[in-house]
Amino acid sequence: MNKIFSLVVIISGLALQTSAQIATSSPYSRFGLGDLHENVLPEFSAFGGASTAFNNSSTVNPNNPASFTSFKPNSFLFSTGGWHKTTRMQNKTEEHTVNNNAFSHLIVGFPLSEKWGASMGMLPYSSVGYEINARDEDYNADMNYFGDGGISKIYFGGAYEPIENFSIGLKASYLFGGLNRRKQLIFDDESFMNSRANSTINLKGYYYELGLLYKHNISEEKQISFGFTTNNDSKIRSKRTELVESFEYSGFFETPKDTFVNKIEWGDVNLPKYVCGGLTYRNGKKWLFVADYSIQNWSDYSLLDESDDLANSTRISGGMQFTPDFNSITKYYKRMDYRLGGSYSNTPLLFDGNQLQEMSVSFGFGIPVKKSRTKYDFSCTIGKRGITDDNLIKEQFVRLGLSVSYDGIWFVKRKYD
Repeated sequence: MNKIFSLVVIISGLALQTSAQIATSSPYSRFGLGDLHENVLPEFSAFGGASTAFNNSSTVNPNNPASFTSFKPNSFLFSTGGWHKTTRMQNKTEEHTVNNNAFSHLIVGFPLSEKWGASMGMLPYSSVGYEINARDEDYNADMNYFGDGGISKIYFGGAYEPIENFSIGLKASYLFGGLNRRKQLIFDDESFMNSRANSTINLKGYYYELGLLYKHNISEEKQISFGFTTNNDSKIRSKRTELVESFEYSGFFETPKDTFVNKIEWGDVNLPKYVCGGLTYRNGKKWLFVADYSIQNWSDYSLLDESDDLANSTRISGGMQFTPDFNSITKYYKRMDYRLGGSYSNTPLLFDGNQLQEMSVSFGFGIPVKKSRTKYDFSCTIGKRGITDDNLIKEQFVRLGLSVSYDGIWFVKRKYD
């Protein structure tokens, strides 16, 4: 019980830090809920993000709650980490490179009984971070757009295995955070009054996810698994604070003059429903193959009854893992996991009929620590999103992820005092 209480305290402290992070610097994060964080765990990032049918007794898979029945008796799994991303953005005339770092996850998993398992933790959901500068030649004025903030989620999930090799899981996630968007209109002529608009959206609410997992043993060494996840049609409570005012510069400081709009609106965010299916093929402890396909109805998205004209998204991803000799004593490199993967997606972003695509390839390693139950996972993802045609922006990125996982033992009674 003390461990659970300590974990709640840690998660609560990290929640304050995570909500203040700027984990992206993309102009595309201006739309919807920002850039979505779909592949935050390095182990799954190295597979291209595929994980729906993944189940392992020494890994927590928060993407499918049905996998929580895979934990060993008396085990306590803990994992946390972070990532770094370098992005090169370009249009037909300019290019710019930005760097971002962020917390990726803090999760635990543990069995409740022979047929029950549970997990809880905190993950980032989306991030907003951009700065766009434009020029209005008709009025000789600069137009500046800024955005920051993000949404995080704390989840708790449980799974039950009613019959051998079939599990069903349910996960409840609490979304929270704030998205800030600001605009400025600054005239060259100082006799004109400049204007600015600040819009802050705060979200708080729950949504639920269902997971299914079926494992079939082809032979003593070979196994194939099928996974399925979906969420309910969710409405997340939201509050928008909007302030529009004129200002003038006093040195480097902005001095407000007249207020035109100062209001607070309450409403809902309609979180789109998604469906994801996946499969995993395992050949002993040497070979592992994973694949996923998902659909999310972003055309149903709305924020306070306003839509960003988003499109339904699709994603296909897959990868493989090779472990030369899991039980090798003399050759350390043979006990490492070597991973390779890739993904292709139609993102929710739609501009004048152009739905942006994102493509990536990835690789990574699972590095066990000698004489310990600790493991490090590293991933590297190289990809691109968008195009330079039609006044759009192409992003080319490299994302590095690193996590540390510990497989401990708890709830074991002492034999001797």
